[in-house]
Amino acid sequence: MSGYDGYPQGRRGSRDDRERSPPRRDSRDYRGERSDSRSASQYGQRDDPQNQRVERRFHRDEIRGQSHGQERGHFRDDRGSGSSSSQGSSEKLPELPLDVPVPKSGREINLKRAEPQGTAGTAIVVAINHYVIKSLPVIKIYQYDVRMHVPVSSQRRGSEKVSDMQQAKAILSMQSIIPKDFVFDGVSTGWSTEAMIAVGEHRMTVIDLPGHKQDRPNQVEVAIRNRGTLNVRGLVDFLMAVSTESASTSNSAVQECLKALNAVYRQDPASRYITRPKGTTYFLRKLGLVLPLQSTGGVLEALRGIHQAVSITCGKLTLNVDVATSAFYAEDMCMIDVAKAFAGISPRQDLLEFLRGNRNAFLQACERLIGIFFNVKHLNEVKNSRKIRAQRLNVQGARATFKQTNRETGDSVGTTVADYFRSRYSISLRYGDLPLLVSRDGMFPMELCFTARGERYKEVLQGKETADFIKFATSPAFVRAQQIAENVRRLRWHELDTPSSFGLSVETKMMEVEARLLPCPIPMYGAGTERNPPSTGSWNLRGKQFLAPARISSWGLMYFAAGREAIDDTRLQAFMRSIMQAFPTNGLTTTRQLPAFLRGNPSGGISEIIKNLYGKTGDAFQKKPDLLMFLLHGPNTWIYKIIKNVCECELGVASQVMDVNKAMSPRGQLQYFGNIALKVNVKLGGTNSIVPEPVFDRRRYMMIGGDSSHPSPAQRRQIPAPPSWTALCGTYDSACSSYTGVASAQEAGVELISNLKVLVKELLDRYAKKNKGLLPESIIYWRDGIGESEVEAFINSEVTELRDACQETEQNIQITVVNVVKRHHTRMFPTDRSRGDRLGNVLPGTVVEASSRNDIFLVSQSALQGTCRPTRYSIVVDDNKLSPDQFQRITHGLTFGYARATRSVSVVPPVFYADQIAERARLHMREGEDGNQYLMDAHGDLTYTMYWQ
Repeated sequence: MSGYDGYPQGRRGSRDDRERSPPRRDSRDYRGERSDSRSASQYGQRDDPQNQRVERRFHRDEIRGQSHGQERGHFRDDRGSGSSSSQGSSEKLPELPLDVPVPKSGREINLKRAEPQGTAGTAIVVAINHYVIKSLPVIKIYQYDVRMHVPVSSQRRGSEKVSDMQQAKAILSMQSIIPKDFVFDGVSTGWSTEAMIAVGEHRMTVIDLPGHKQDRPNQVEVAIRNRGTLNVRGLVDFLMAVSTESASTSNSAVQECLKALNAVYRQDPASRYITRPKGTTYFLRKLGLVLPLQSTGGVLEALRGIHQAVSITCGKLTLNVDVATSAFYAEDMCMIDVAKAFAGISPRQDLLEFLRGNRNAFLQACERLIGIFFNVKHLNEVKNSRKIRAQRLNVQGARATFKQTNRETGDSVGTTVADYFRSRYSISLRYGDLPLLVSRDGMFPMELCFTARGERYKEVLQGKETADFIKFATSPAFVRAQQIAENVRRLRWHELDTPSSFGLSVETKMMEVEARLLPCPIPMYGAGTERNPPSTGSWNLRGKQFLAPARISSWGLMYFAAGREAIDDTRLQAFMRSIMQAFPTNGLTTTRQLPAFLRGNPSGGISEIIKNLYGKTGDAFQKKPDLLMFLLHGPNTWIYKIIKNVCECELGVASQVMDVNKAMSPRGQLQYFGNIALKVNVKLGGTNSIVPEPVFDRRRYMMIGGDSSHPSPAQRRQIPAPPSWTALCGTYDSACSSYTGVASAQEAGVELISNLKVLVKELLDRYAKKNKGLLPESIIYWRDGIGESEVEAFINSEVTELRDACQETEQNIQITVVNVVKRHHTRMFPTDRSRGDRLGNVLPGTVVEASSRNDIFLVSQSALQGTCRPTRYSIVVDDNKLSPDQFQRITHGLTFGYARATRSVSVVPPVFYADQIAERARLHMREGEDGNQYLMDAHGDLTYTMYWQ
């Protein structure tokens, strides 16, 4: 069968990267039994070089020992306190020079940063995890177009596309014909200080890859064209403009230079660490840098690594270095072990016994393996080292048949997978009923497939594994600063020849920049407003009443019992009396009658039970229910989805789900009721508090937040697959604190909101109905999730549609558009301990102007744990001509107005709410008669409530 003999090329960058650790001892039981006594090495199980084998076994045994409760040594400290990642490791890191010399081929760039435009608050200095690129080349840097394809004679699958492995091998094989300092971006562009060919000319080369034979060619054709020299002068001019005023980052010369610099500094770590093509994060499986996630049975592990990327920040050209943490599949795990973990099967539980009554559950777990890369061990060394991608499953298992071609006679004979492996490899499959992993190279029994090295886990972590991951990834700011410094030492810029030949050098000390500490605003309540600003960004509800409290005149409660943990009626009655007494302390008035009550069966018809409670409540109070409350024993996503779908789309009533253990525990019960009251009040259309803003007093403003939410990889495998959900929220009151929301569905994976104009017009109509027909005079649109490369498309689509919607009102509405960036790697650290908190974070209100008055990093929240991540706010369009102080004060003030918290939050509430509405839209999906999924609109009675809280 030819399909089993040809394998796709792997994605690893060099031969050393392909070294595989010894087989896992807990995976051996799943390998097929051989019918003779030949050693495993005869079937291609490669022996690593002795020194690498010993080192890898040491690390694996250390890590495996931790999973069995053995002594963890420094590993326990690393988890518990976020201590230095090098503890417990024999890694020797190079010392960094205090003064980095400028290479002969470079020239130091001295840029004076523009004075900050904002004046409010106190001037301070902070360090950010950016390292200034000290010099740029004064010599010519040549750019080359590099194109590769597989010639017809070497094509195994009728495709000329070159795999990542073939590409890497081709570059290695070209070392004799390309300059020593040649840098390739892994896609289509290369750079060198030498001119291999004249500008404009091209050269075609045929490269023989390892294993090339006359009767079985293995070649790649490489075409190289000299595009000319890199426009370094354009980058310098841009930096000079940025250091004095705002400049457009869409400058093509700047983008080309940044692309080249990233490739130069990526070359070394990409050859030493686990990474992805064009990736900016690098990982290494080393003691102290890896944590097996025990809740997954050791199938998944968290790796702590390095983030490195060239950027332009605060008027300087810098290298941004940070700590990166990601989830990976444990290396060399049998796919049966992986599927068992996904299915929730205990490692000691017999799989065949489980399958007798739960085959469908196991098949669903196996579907999560689609897309994963794996290795096999029954072939020769070269083929065993290649990564294979699982494209789908064959549920027939080893009974599946195919045509096997006899290479000598050319005849095709039908055979089963089980018979093929028995006759060809002397392997008797033990788990022939399990699905086969199907790739473009053939079908593979799961017991012969093992997780590949460096394979990332792309799904969303769940439950306990999330908690374990966060604990490992989270470190106090002072520890993170130390980890970043160690990462700089690992990157060893000053020892690298290629950057030096390009005239590049980098400072080894974190960049220090001017910042300001903005004064914290005071949230205004109906009673009990604080006299002094909450300098830590937090306050409490004690003695406070909501600014505009709602009234509950008809309410009901349903309790979903849970077997032996069921609560009796006496305790439930006491609970209802407690919550009826607690709500009025914050101004939320209730009827004197206890809620209508029903017990619900968590395994029964949930929709009908909810409707029964709705009807019983209406009968008891002789009016439509205002609020339905539900008590659950712990999280239950299935019941939660039904509650929200029925209540918000069908019945038009506010709902509140509560956890029994928290709601009925005497300890902290009053605080829990206070948090519930915050949510219930806005769900009923009330207002908890406002943050006064002078700009809003002089002109009618409307805040709009926008976001998109996309289905996970697992959801995309569903039939039919769900769409992406988009949402807008908008204010309708003068203080910009009360919100209404709209949602829509569109093609999965599309970030830009396709029908933004329609959604904006709906929000404007709602504003007018609440303001006697008046429309807002100004809009600030806060958009989340737009990457730097998408800004131009964002302006051409969403911003254009926003303008069109406003112009159609004929009211000359002025717009300001802000791109809100949360996913970045810039962190701030105080240079003065008195300006930091107990974790070493900067204080809430710390603002740094990133490039101009329109672009800021703001820390608005104090961290409960870990290191604060500043949010970046970049103004894209500003018809309102906000001054730096106005923009920064509005942004900072909004973060103190998040409805369901008594503390400032990390991102302005319009963005938070838009994200929550998009997530709630997932729960509003219903299946139509044609089998397709449709998004249901929220009920009209909830239009002016924040039902998503």
